[in-house]
Amino acid sequence: MPEITIRPITPEEYPAFTTAFMEGFAEDLPSETFPDLFSEMLPAERTLAAFDGDDIVGTFGGFDLDLTVPGGSSLKMEGTTVVTVFPTHRRQGLLRRMMDLHLQNAADAGFPLAGLWASETDIYGRFGYGIAAYNHNVEFDSRTVEFRPEAPVERVRRITVDEARQVLPPVFDNVLKTRSGMYARTPGWWEADVFPDEEWMRHGRTKKRYVVHDGPDGVDGYLIYRQKSGEGSNDGHASGTVSVVEMVAETPAAHASLWSYLASIDGCPNVRRWNTPIDDPLPAMVREPRRIRKTATYDNLWIRILDVEAALGGRHYEADGTITFSIVDPFRPGTEGTYRFEVVDGVGECARIDADAALDLDIDVLGALYLGGADGRAYHAAGRIRGSAEAADVLDRVMRTVVAPWCDSVF
Repeated sequence: MPEITIRPITPEEYPAFTTAFMEGFAEDLPSETFPDLFSEMLPAERTLAAFDGDDIVGTFGGFDLDLTVPGGSSLKMEGTTVVTVFPTHRRQGLLRRMMDLHLQNAADAGFPLAGLWASETDIYGRFGYGIAAYNHNVEFDSRTVEFRPEAPVERVRRITVDEARQVLPPVFDNVLKTRSGMYARTPGWWEADVFPDEEWMRHGRTKKRYVVHDGPDGVDGYLIYRQKSGEGSNDGHASGTVSVVEMVAETPAAHASLWSYLASIDGCPNVRRWNTPIDDPLPAMVREPRRIRKTATYDNLWIRILDVEAALGGRHYEADGTITFSIVDPFRPGTEGTYRFEVVDGVGECARIDADAALDLDIDVLGALYLGGADGRAYHAAGRIRGSAEAADVLDRVMRTVVAPWCDSVF
């Protein structure tokens, strides 16, 4: 086999690069404008491609993201994306070579974290990524759902996309500070990822609809959704579907009001939201919680720790404690070692030490625990945290958060 070259693409190679990674995800290039649209979020210098001669046979990318971590602050995260290798070039180590270069570039640039959404869950654990957040798929038939009188349901209003450009970003930025796992959006990201509404994006559904809730100080919640008409049900009534694209709410009233609106759309009783936080309070708002069907639970955001000390020192904690642990990291051995981790008044300090450790864990497990949503006791029971149960309980208690982490959109 000829030598495979791995390097960032040039701007002129962007159409070939996007064609390659779309084929890797079993899609054709959706439009002539797609390469320009995607390059607004992922510039050429943030890519990697494997070249066999002049042909791209593997793709990689890294978004420069600011991730909200527990406590409301943010850390830089390398957003691993568009990872593909052509079937003709499998089993040649291309994925490993690209991942090694990708993570080394991120570490050299000072990113303490890398993160991704996994297309296949068997791939990324061996590179040190752990599942740090989950989401539910939620569905209900609005004809069978009644909100409880205690639910703070209020009126909402429809707005245009031009109005949405003005009022949605401030609401998002306010909620961003309250939920670990969300990442900040630049103005360019909004224009390239949220507001575009080309025909190929609709998959047979309507254009995007925008709804907002007004609080005492202005808009404090919004909803983006699409509709699709359906054939009549057995009793002759319309049976269309409402698909939530995005829902963001600062207050319980905004949250309840937007869900209630979704349950009130004539002709579209089938309401679906694929990426719902696992602690969403919707079931507690309705008279019959069983009507809210959680049809699936998926892994959401995966986290890879690149700098243990910076990562653990960069978030807030809801419980104090002290623990020593050793990290096993065969893919990036420089991260391996023993660490002393102490939290006092919610502030964490982590440093390498030359001593025995109470616990031993793989780097992907630390990534899973990092945002506060993973079950440390379960990892201990599974043999993935090794040491005493008492020490594992301390680590679990310190890392946990009351609010579940959640990543609002795929990258």
